Amino acid sequence: MESNRNTIIAVALIVGLVIGAPIGYYAMPSKTVEVPGETQTVVEEVPALSGEIPIGALYAATSHIDTSGVAAQIAIEEVNEYVESLGLDVEFVLIEECAEGDSTIALEKFQSMVAQGVKAVAGPNWSGQCQAIKGYADAHDVVVFSEGSTSPVMALPDDYIFRLPVTDETQNSALAPAIYNMGVSHLIIVQRNDAWGDGNYETMVDLFEAEGGTVEEHLRYDASKTEFSAEAAVLNDAVAELNDMYGAETVGIAVWSFEFSAIFASCEEYPALKNALWFGSDGFGRSTEFTDEHPNAYENDFLAMIMGTAKSSRFQAFEAKYKQRSGGRDAGTYTTHMYDIVWILCKATLEAGKYDGAVIKGVLPTVAEQYWGACGWTQLNENGDRATASYELWTVALNQTSGVAGWYVAASYDAASGSLNWILESPR
Repeated sequence: MESNRNTIIAVALIVGLVIGAPIGYYAMPSKTVEVPGETQTVVEEVPALSGEIPIGALYAATSHIDTSGVAAQIAIEEVNEYVESLGLDVEFVLIEECAEGDSTIALEKFQSMVAQGVKAVAGPNWSGQCQAIKGYADAHDVVVFSEGSTSPVMALPDDYIFRLPVTDETQNSALAPAIYNMGVSHLIIVQRNDAWGDGNYETMVDLFEAEGGTVEEHLRYDASKTEFSAEAAVLNDAVAELNDMYGAETVGIAVWSFEFSAIFASCEEYPALKNALWFGSDGFGRSTEFTDEHPNAYENDFLAMIMGTAKSSRFQAFEAKYKQRSGGRDAGTYTTHMYDIVWILCKATLEAGKYDGAVIKGVLPTVAEQYWGACGWTQLNENGDRATASYELWTVALNQTSGVAGWYVAASYDAASGSLNWILESPR
């Protein structure tokens, strides 16, 4: 009987390989059956995954429901079409929550998801919220994959937080020389009081001063505020003094803020601030809220360093669906991230063979390394963050046809040479 049993096991393994089922999808427990005159042990294929599998989608703010939320819905539909084509008895279901721009609420919503059996979560976008839920995620073996968190403070090995953007340390390695090469040697840094803002300030000081520049002033503001006249007055005094000492052409302001539209509204009454050269990142770069609230912003100089997106056929296919679903919005970096994250989490679950956070965490880096998505290659580094990326400088310019201001690529950044390739005219 031993030879028969081995034959049955071998056949089961071969069948699993031939049909192309995801690794680990089928478990093969032994089953003892009674046959007249003897007892036989046979092996049966039993799906380790079946039925509905919840995938969390935790949006950082209400505005992300109409952006990242649309991307997540597109992805989950495509994933389920893929699973159906494999003939698997599995359906992935989105469990959606919104943190409403608050880290405390983010933790509450995350805990609610976990209570519903969620073991893999796409989002949240903000580093402060990722930091707030990290302890609970690690303690309960729940994989969190952020589409937007970039703070170097969160770049930690062997935890349950993964991030598809590169860290701000990597991005600032492009921004710092870009600022300095434009003739700005005296910098003021404005940042919100959270992990994202703190991490950017710390890395930017090191990187900019390594280029030969000096960070002259630092303004860390309360992110819960909605009115910034006091901060604008302080900022104006600092800029005016530096302009007198070194010349306005050598002075710049770098901002890490989600509240920049409100901050700039308070700055507009000061000529020195209106005429300043403002730098930033994805915190306000490409923000339609900013251009809607400041339709004359093209008269000022804003440059935001943002990760580029590979314009592949995969991106184009996603962008076509996204535009149709989102009312004509262009697909941005973080919407492509959310789309790819949902795909990666679902594929990692299938590869894991069971809905278990610890197992999913173990296979996810390999799945990501072998995946090319709407945002390009998603290989991760040793900290579970995106390994490489390209960069673009975006600015506000006036569309001569429509007469409406919008965000446009001003320059691409070549990390290898440290040079800017200007598409629009340099402001300095």
